[in-house]
Amino acid sequence: MMQAIQFLLVPDGGAARRLRRILATQSPSMGVVVGTWPELVEQARSAYLIPTQVSDWKSQFHSALEQLPNAFWSNSFEVAPQEVEAEVEAALSLVVSATQPGIEISSDALNFEGGADRPRKHVADIVRLLVELDGLLPDELLNMQQLLSAEPSAGIRQVAVYYVEGFPSLTRWQRALIDKLNADSGIEHDPKLIGLIASLLLDPSPATPQTSLQALQQCLFAVPEETVPRDDTVQWVGVRDFLEEAEVAAGMAQQLLAETPGLAPADIGLLLPDTFEYSLAVNDAFSTAGLSLSGLPVDHWQRDLGHEALFHFLYCRQKPSPAMALAVCLSSPLMPWPKEQGAELAQAVMDGDYRLRPFPAASRAARQMLGLLGEGDDRPDTLAAAIQTFVSLLDGSEKLESLVYQAKATAVELCAALSGKTDIDWSLLRRLSSPKNISTGESPDFNLEGITVWREAHEAWRPVRFLMVLGFASGHYPVASSDSAVFVSEDLLALRDVLGLSLATPADQMRDRRARFKRQLASVAEFVCFTIPRRDASGASQSPSESLVFMGQLYSGIDDGESLILEMDVAADRDRIHFLPQAAPQSPQQPRAIVAEDMQFECDLLALRTDAEGNLRPESPSSLETLMVSRLAWLLRRINAEPQGWEPERPDVMLLGTLTHQVLEELFQPSRPIPDPQAISTHVEPLLDAAIRTHAPFLRSAQWQVERRHLASGITKAALAWRDVLVTLNAEILGTEEWLEGDLDGLPIHGQADILLGLPDGRLLVVDYKRSSANSRRPRMQKGYDSQANLYRTMLQTGGPKSEDNTALLERLKAGDSTGIVYFMTNDQTSLSDALVVESGAIPGWEVLDGDVAQQAMALIRERLGEVRAGQLYLNRDGDATFFDKQAGVKPYALDNSPLIPLFTIPGEAREAE
Repeated sequence: MMQAIQFLLVPDGGAARRLRRILATQSPSMGVVVGTWPELVEQARSAYLIPTQVSDWKSQFHSALEQLPNAFWSNSFEVAPQEVEAEVEAALSLVVSATQPGIEISSDALNFEGGADRPRKHVADIVRLLVELDGLLPDELLNMQQLLSAEPSAGIRQVAVYYVEGFPSLTRWQRALIDKLNADSGIEHDPKLIGLIASLLLDPSPATPQTSLQALQQCLFAVPEETVPRDDTVQWVGVRDFLEEAEVAAGMAQQLLAETPGLAPADIGLLLPDTFEYSLAVNDAFSTAGLSLSGLPVDHWQRDLGHEALFHFLYCRQKPSPAMALAVCLSSPLMPWPKEQGAELAQAVMDGDYRLRPFPAASRAARQMLGLLGEGDDRPDTLAAAIQTFVSLLDGSEKLESLVYQAKATAVELCAALSGKTDIDWSLLRRLSSPKNISTGESPDFNLEGITVWREAHEAWRPVRFLMVLGFASGHYPVASSDSAVFVSEDLLALRDVLGLSLATPADQMRDRRARFKRQLASVAEFVCFTIPRRDASGASQSPSESLVFMGQLYSGIDDGESLILEMDVAADRDRIHFLPQAAPQSPQQPRAIVAEDMQFECDLLALRTDAEGNLRPESPSSLETLMVSRLAWLLRRINAEPQGWEPERPDVMLLGTLTHQVLEELFQPSRPIPDPQAISTHVEPLLDAAIRTHAPFLRSAQWQVERRHLASGITKAALAWRDVLVTLNAEILGTEEWLEGDLDGLPIHGQADILLGLPDGRLLVVDYKRSSANSRRPRMQKGYDSQANLYRTMLQTGGPKSEDNTALLERLKAGDSTGIVYFMTNDQTSLSDALVVESGAIPGWEVLDGDVAQQAMALIRERLGEVRAGQLYLNRDGDATFFDKQAGVKPYALDNSPLIPLFTIPGEAREAE
C-alpha cells in the first residue's frame, strides 16, 4: 500500500507552529504534516521524484529584458536594471499564475483590446517577454509546472492537502496543484483536520462584547452596533521612538511578572514590526532587563566586505579615482596589511596624498596591491587581469574567508562579462559587484520558554494573556498596501473583469492583513497595550496607525482616536499607564560643569617632539603661527590629537593653492631662462593637468571642467604678471621649493620657500606665493603680525639650505647680503614686500610696507615659546578671535582645528588686548 501524507496547509510558520501544538495535544496521529506552501511543494516534488533543476532564470531574464525592443520598461531598465527586473518579474509571475495552467499564454489568450492603453501595453509586453523566454519561467512557477504535468503513476507517496478557503489566499496555479494532488491521492478528507485548521481563524463570538479588549477582537474594522465603555483591558501609550518603546515594554514585562501571581514569561507577548531596528532594540532592552525571549528574529547583518572591496576597486581602476573609493579599499580588513597601516594609508589619501607609498617593511603582496590601486584601465583585457590579481591578493582571516571566496566568485563573473568586449561597461560591472548586507543566518529560538514574540506579518504562534504591540505607527497594523509599479489597482480590476484572471488587488491584500491583525488580537486573553512611537528612526515625526481611527469608534465617549493615547512625557498621563514601573522622584542634577583653566604641565612641551638622538624636531612657520593664535591648537597638532575626518573631495582654498604653487614652480625654474608670455600661455594647462594628477585626480572628471578652466585662466594671468615682475627686477632665480633650516632663539626651525631671488645689487628676496588677494595679507603686515616670510629670512640668516647642492644660493649667503621678503598674491597679481628696490617703482601692483612687518608676530611667538618651554599652556579667551581678526589682521583659522578649542575657551578678553 502506497504511503499517504495528509498535508495541512497554513499561511506561514507562525500558524504552522501553533497548529502543530494543537495537533500534539488534541489529536496526535501518524502521517499528518503541517506546513506552508514552499513546504508543500517540496513534499510534492519528493512524492513525484522530481529532481531539483538548476535554472538559468536570472541571466536569461535579464537578457530578455535588455533585448526586447520598445517595452514599457526599456527606459527605466537603463537607469535601474535591478529594480526594474524585480518589478517586471513580479508582474510576470502575477499574470502567469492568474491564468489557467496548461494554456499557452499568447496575445490571443490575453486579448485586452477593450482595456485602457497603459494596462494593455503592459500585458502585451509581458506576453512578448514570455515568448522571448521560450517557456522559461521563474523557479517557483517552474516547480508547479513540473508537478502539474507529472503522471499520477509517477508518485511514490500520496499527498492529500487540507486548507481553509482564504487561509492562505491562493493563486489559480496553486489551486490547480492542490486539486491535482488531491485527485491523485484519492483520499477522503477527515473533517476533524479541517476543523483544526479552522480553529486558527479564531472567529469572534457572536455575543455582545463585555470588555474593551473583546470589542477590538470582535468589531475592529467594522461598524459596531453599539459602543462599549473603556476599561483597563486595553491602553495606548505614546513614546519617543522605538528605543524607548523597547525599554517601556521591558519594564512593563518586569512589572507584570512581579504583580501577577502564577504568570509565566510565555504568557506575555510582544507584537513587533518586521524591521531590523525593532529586533535589535527589543533584544538589547530585554537582555538588559534579564528577560528571555522566545521567537525573536535577531538576524545580525554583516558587511559584504568582499563585494565592497571589489566594487570600490572598480572605481579605483576607472581614472580619475574618487579619494573615498581608494580610502575604502585601503582600509578594508581584506587588504594584505594590518588594519592600522590601512587606516594610515586611507587617511593620507583623504588628506590629499595620492602617492600610495608602501610602508618600509611592506610585503610583496602589499606593494603589488598598492600598485593595482594606483593604476587605471581603458581596455577590458587589462581590467580583467587586474581583477584576477586583486582578488588573489585579498587576505581574509579564517573569520573572513567566506567573504574572500564570494569576491573571487564574483570576479569570475566580471571577467566573463569583460571577455570578448572592446569597451568597458563600468555600470554593468558595478551592478554585478554591488555589495549587499549579509545575513548571519541566525533563526529565532522558539524552544526557549521566554516572553512570546510575534511578528506583524505572521500569524500568532501561541496564545498569550498579556500583549504589547510595538510600533503602532502609520503604515503598520496592518502594513500598508502599495500598488505595483506595473499594474495599479485599476489595472488589476480591469484585468480581472475583462480577461477573467484571478488577481488579488491591494484592497484584497489589505482585507487579508486586517483579518490577520484581528486574529493576533484574538489570541490575547486579558490585556493589550499599544505603544505609538512619535518619531521614526531618523527622528522625523510620525502619526499613529490608521487602525486607531477604527478603534476609537468602538468606545463610548471617544470623539477622536488620538484622545485614547496616554503620553509618556506627560506626568498626569504617565500616572494612568497600567503596569508601568516608575522610579522614585529625584531632584534634577546639573550636568558636570566643564572647567576651562590655564594648565601647567611641569615639563618642556617642545620636548614632546624629538628625533632618535633626543634632539628637538624643527618647527615650521605654519606651526609657529598656530602657536601664536592658539597654544592648545598647537599642542593638539603636536601630539596628533586633531580630528581626522573624511569628506567628499572638493577644490578648497588649500588644494587650489597647492596646484597654483606647483604650476608656478615648474614655470620658473633656476638655471633656466624666464619663459616668454607665449610659452607661459602654452604650458600652463599641461602643467596644471600634471599637478591635478598628483594632488587632485578628481578634478579631471567632467563635472569639474568649469573649475579647471577657471583655475587655468587664473594661473595664466598670475604667471604672466609674475614674469613681468622678474623681468623688471632683472632677478635671478636661485631656488624653488627650497628647504631651509635655521634656529629661532635656539629652537630649530625649517620650511620650504616657494622661490628665492637674487637681485643685481646683491640682495636676496624670499618670495611666498599666496592664492588670495592683497586685502587678506596687507592688514597683518601693516600691523606687524606677519611671520611666515620673516621666518624664512631668519632661516637664511641662521642656517641656510638643507641641501648643499645649490652653490649659487650658498655663495650669495656667504656674501652676507641683506634679505627682503615678498608675498606674491596670485588672485590680484599684487606684490607685498618690506623691500624697497629701485626697479619696483616700474612694477604694477608692487607695494612696499613701511616698518617691521613681523615685529608683533615675532614678539608673540617668542613669548609663546617661553611659556611652552616652561610647561605653561594658556587657553584661548573668548576675545581671541576678535583680537586676531580685527586688531592683528590675522584670520584665526587655528581656532577651528578642533572642537576641543571652543569647548575649553575661557570667558574674557584676549590676553594681548589686556
